[in-house]
Amino acid sequence: MNDNAGVPKSTEWGVIRDGVGREFRVLKFGNLHLTEPALKVFVPDGDVLARMERVRNMSVNDDDVILLTFPKSGTHWIWEMLNMLISGKAEYVSWTPERDFLDLEGDNLEQVLSPKIIITHYSIKYLPNNVFKKRVKIVHVSRNPKSVAVSFYHHLKATGSYINHFPETFSEFLPLFLDEENHMHQYWFSYVQEVETFCRKNPDYPVLNMKYEDVKRNQHKEIKRLAQFLEIEASDSLVEEIISKCEISKLKTVRGDASAGGKPFMYRKGVVSDWKNWFTVADNEAFDKVYEEKMAGSNLTFEY
Repeated sequence: MNDNAGVPKSTEWGVIRDGVGREFRVLKFGNLHLTEPALKVFVPDGDVLARMERVRNMSVNDDDVILLTFPKSGTHWIWEMLNMLISGKAEYVSWTPERDFLDLEGDNLEQVLSPKIIITHYSIKYLPNNVFKKRVKIVHVSRNPKSVAVSFYHHLKATGSYINHFPETFSEFLPLFLDEENHMHQYWFSYVQEVETFCRKNPDYPVLNMKYEDVKRNQHKEIKRLAQFLEIEASDSLVEEIISKCEISKLKTVRGDASAGGKPFMYRKGVVSDWKNWFTVADNEAFDKVYEEKMAGSNLTFEY
């Protein structure tokens, strides 16, 4: 198994630009592009190489679970479901997802008792070496990229602290999502295909690929599938209780502290087709052109 193949050995500073030429300085670590404000959040000391080395050497247990997602793909929603399945109770845990977030609290996760959920937006190739050695289960959740782009735009806009002079419109932001050399944070197209390639090369590795849209359409079926993957007995009544507790409106209330300036940014609408309210015809054409080019060799399909 080729776990950390392709991990960069260096970082470099560069500049990315939105649709009207606004410039953002980013630190590039492969396809991870961190703006200066984001760097202060995720790697306060600025030493990305040292941080990623610590992540690669981090210890994990074989009963831990990796929740691997590109940002704004239903991460917190699925995390709540996972906690309830593992505990066997449709009850909210007392801690927030940030405690389990490898990208933020990676240095402290080793102290958390197992079985634990390890959340990450890192590419699959950046996961700790022991994940692969111990065959830790990976739950990968993907979402149609047009919805991801819109949700990511609103997330970054709401937080404020991530970018000092944020694009004023979604159309101005879109190039920061579509351009492989000019993107912000991770690059969706390579992110999902790296998981797809890993699964193709390692067909026996325990990875569960879930789609946000499938969960929205048939939560009972997908939660049952998740429980089966985790080798957990989940009764129909428990699954229905989990569905009720994980309604987006309830999670907004329970996790109401996940907000910036009074505006929730972890849970926005939680719907499938809101992207249609934000994409112009030109945006959609530009997106489809890039998608066709970048996903030419992929078997992935999405509901829009």
